[in-house]
Amino acid sequence: MCEYTYENGKKCRLKPVEGSKYCALHIPFEEGEKLLGERIKEIKEETFQRRLKQGQTYFEGIYLYETRIKDFKAENPLTFKNSTIKAILLDSVSVPGITFFNSQVGRIILFESDVGTFLLHGSTVFGLNLLRLRFSNSLFIRNSSIRYVMINSVEYSGEGENRDEYGERRIVGRIELSGLRDVRRIGINVRYPLMRRILEEHGLKPSASPERSVKVSSMVIKEIEFDQSTRFKRQVRLSIRRFHGSLIIEDMNIFGHAEITGSRLKNPEFVHITVMGNMIFRRTSIHGDLTWNSTVLPNIPVELMVNGFVEVEGCRFNSPRAAEVFYRLARISWERNGDFEKADEYYYLEMVAKRNSRLSGRTGGLRSLVLKVEVLFEWLFADLTCKYGTDWKRPILIWLAAVNLFFPVLYLITGSVEGFSRIMTLLDYEYFSIVTATTLGYGDYHPIGVGRAIASVEALFGMFMWAVFLTVFARKYMR
Repeated sequence: MCEYTYENGKKCRLKPVEGSKYCALHIPFEEGEKLLGERIKEIKEETFQRRLKQGQTYFEGIYLYETRIKDFKAENPLTFKNSTIKAILLDSVSVPGITFFNSQVGRIILFESDVGTFLLHGSTVFGLNLLRLRFSNSLFIRNSSIRYVMINSVEYSGEGENRDEYGERRIVGRIELSGLRDVRRIGINVRYPLMRRILEEHGLKPSASPERSVKVSSMVIKEIEFDQSTRFKRQVRLSIRRFHGSLIIEDMNIFGHAEITGSRLKNPEFVHITVMGNMIFRRTSIHGDLTWNSTVLPNIPVELMVNGFVEVEGCRFNSPRAAEVFYRLARISWERNGDFEKADEYYYLEMVAKRNSRLSGRTGGLRSLVLKVEVLFEWLFADLTCKYGTDWKRPILIWLAAVNLFFPVLYLITGSVEGFSRIMTLLDYEYFSIVTATTLGYGDYHPIGVGRAIASVEALFGMFMWAVFLTVFARKYMR
């Protein structure tokens, strides 16, 4: 019998390889190659596949080269414990659970499969790839050394509900990545050309069906230690694309860049996060409930520290308050790094969101009417004229259009200007408009009737627009 002893004290019952005290599954690579050369690979694979067909799903202390499990169904979880595997591909597998515990694996590929729970714990893995996976409980990747994590087209297929049990929250439909070390990249729905080549080598065509979004109840990414090598410093280390669900990122120093693109985030949380590079939010919808708006949202600018730039492009928010916070976060990052042109763009978006958040408040009666009037004046004098002091060209264009077109036509229609000329032409009205707007008042033309009111408004308008222009121009270029 094989001399390998399981943790429960029992010994393996398989026949040992000739010249060794271990069976084909438990014999180490070096010893097997010394005895049988390259043939040991075939023997290990044949023995492993035979044990699977016999219904065995628990493997402890085994050594495998590249192996593929295809069209496999079982009522018991598939478990690998204290094992060493070069590469394992699970294709079209349907099992209640898959576990890798205290094992060393070069590459794990789980493709087009249905599982209840996936657990990777206390292991060393180079690459973990979950592709087109459907799960009915949760996926846990914990306390392991892992270089690359790729999760594409993964969906929660269960019907369980999150509920509180004895004060503890029971969560299903959850992806958790926690306590990982030596990480080079975490990618959710990212393109990975090397993976396409690997799958094609195994006869799989990843482009046979369209890629789907990652749809789960929640995804938790916390306590991740990224590889600190300088050559990874400028790379995107955390990439989340086409993700739908609740997102919690906690206790991490991201040595590089992070991006969230094309996703729909529900009540996202960023707790004790430092991004050494840039943080990008692009084409992402952020939806928060009332509790999130009052408890989590105000702390995001404090909890999320970005040393580079924050980009918020093409994003949608279900509350103006959330938009205000994220645009402020972006504005501060660009100001800190000296790009005031880009900072002004985010400042304008921040002020618009702040204005809209005032209107979204629950007020009624006279107070609501007064608030709407205030917001209207703010839009008219602060936004329309100069985009909250960020656009010096707009007041010039408005001034030229009003003084050289609007007011002259208004004087012409009302015939409310008299002068030395008996017949007033449009040029005469334009001349009077310019003199009035600049408050020169030569006296050769004067308003009559309703023209006095129009001229008064134009004089005030001219003074106001020049003040706006000078203020905005000085702000734009003096800093």
